[in-house]
Amino acid sequence: GERPRAADRRAAARTRRRLRSFFSALDAVYAPPAHWAEQVTDDTLVCRCEEVPAGAVRAAVDALGATDLRTVKLLTRAGMGWCQGRVCGPGVAGVAGCPSGAARRPFARPVPLRVLADPEAPSEQE
Repeated sequence: GERPRAADRRAAARTRRRLRSFFSALDAVYAPPAHWAEQVTDDTLVCRCEEVPAGAVRAAVDALGATDLRTVKLLTRAGMGWCQGRVCGPGVAGVAGCPSGAARRPFARPVPLRVLADPEAPSEQE
């Protein structure tokens, strides 16, 4: 419940920039092969948090008419678990044949009302 120090913010920003370039390199090196989704069987779990198999995602598209990732999510619960689609989103999108969609929102962090009421007031821990 306290405001981060400027030095901590700068250090976190440096770490984030460094990790983003690392993750970009990983994405390039370990990109799934072409037509990988066709090789996934219907009983393969594509969302581990909600235990959604690929067959349920395909049924949402084929039988229920889902045309975007949001509709697939609503019909199957894929991406509605603990990870909020951060882990399974690309896989679900690949099996569904949908673009992966907009950027995800970051995890929320509670903000004490006293910080909102008076952001210049020192916190109890300073």
